[in-house]
Amino acid sequence: MLWRTLVVRKKVLALALGVVAVGAVGGVIAAQSDGGDAPTSVSGDDKAEVVDPEDESLQACVSSWNGSNTNKASVASIATAAQAENPTAYVHVGFSSVFPDRCLITVANPSTMYAQQYVQESESAWPIAPAWTGSVNDLDGSNLPWNAKMTKDGTIDLP
Repeated sequence: MLWRTLVVRKKVLALALGVVAVGAVGGVIAAQSDGGDAPTSVSGDDKAEVVDPEDESLQACVSSWNGSNTNKASVASIATAAQAENPTAYVHVGFSSVFPDRCLITVANPSTMYAQQYVQESESAWPIAPAWTGSVNDLDGSNLPWNAKMTKDGTIDLP
């Protein structure tokens, strides 16, 4: 009888530990699925809104390009050359793999298959000469997909 009581207690304890473990795993999965340690902000109606720090970083790159790049109109004209109607420049805003704290703007022309990349010199400066030029086919896959648009005056807009 004592042996049977011990077996039942062990089964109950194992079941309880299993429930606790499943709850802990579920909590970890839920935390990971909503971004884990992604910062949140609380609005007036107490609903949490996830703020993506990458979006803010990309917007800072765009603001720097739009505000301090005196050569952006020339870039836009190269990126839209040989396009008759509705000229389109394909743009990727990201960060340099060589200098991860520097913004990297990739601009490509679908008519000429020509691409240019500009690496930010400092927080408020962009070079006149591109860091890289070549065929769109030679671009690294990390610079795709296109995540921004360029206007005729060279201003970049993140959708």
